[in-house]
Amino acid sequence: MKNIKLSLAALALIFASACGVNQAKEAQTDVAAFAEKVESKKYTLVDVRTPDEFMTNHIAGAENIDVNGADFEQKAGALDKGKEVLVYCKSGGRSARAAEQLKTMGYTVHDLKGGILTWQSSGYAVVADKKKSNSGYTLAAYNEAVQAGKVVLVDFYAPWCGPCKMMAPHIETMKEKYGDNLVILKVDTDKSLEVSSHFKINAIPLIKVYKDGKEVYDRTGYHTAEELEALLNKYI
Repeated sequence: MKNIKLSLAALALIFASACGVNQAKEAQTDVAAFAEKVESKKYTLVDVRTPDEFMTNHIAGAENIDVNGADFEQKAGALDKGKEVLVYCKSGGRSARAAEQLKTMGYTVHDLKGGILTWQSSGYAVVADKKKSNSGYTLAAYNEAVQAGKVVLVDFYAPWCGPCKMMAPHIETMKEKYGDNLVILKVDTDKSLEVSSHFKINAIPLIKVYKDGKEVYDRTGYHTAEELEALLNKYI
């Protein structure tokens, strides 16, 4: 019975498919309504990601209180009780937890559906440390890299993304199987802001495949090893 429960939990994570808009709760606020509230400056805006993520890029006017930090409750309790609170994270998962905690503390909370990924892909501006936010790939470096081999598989991921972590061993298997016939690029979306913005990425993992420099495949979500192998066999 214990093994069955564990298998069901794993399947639930896989079927969630991607970290991003697919994980958003119905109670979350859509990006246009959230942007209106941010513009009004009548609310307290809180980024609940890690300090490192916040320094990479954030919505102007936000303060950073890490929902996973030991001092979250203490810092959250010091927020202006007379203002409603706007919260966001990268894709909506952590902010949903933060919103529930803030509500139990007596705040009225508006949680950004899809997080800062959706905010950026919808064309809204962020404050970004250009050096830090492009420490993975600039757009120019990415475009050069996808020309590096006859067949190139690009894995867009983030270290905190559950489905990305589950898919990582499959990517390694492809690397071992195809050897020099395949080039694999791992693009950390937290460190490649220019690339993420260019492709309007609002959910991960995202797999792209290039053949002779031309994009031939683009799909968001968890891929099994079998799916990746079947895909690559079309082009190698």
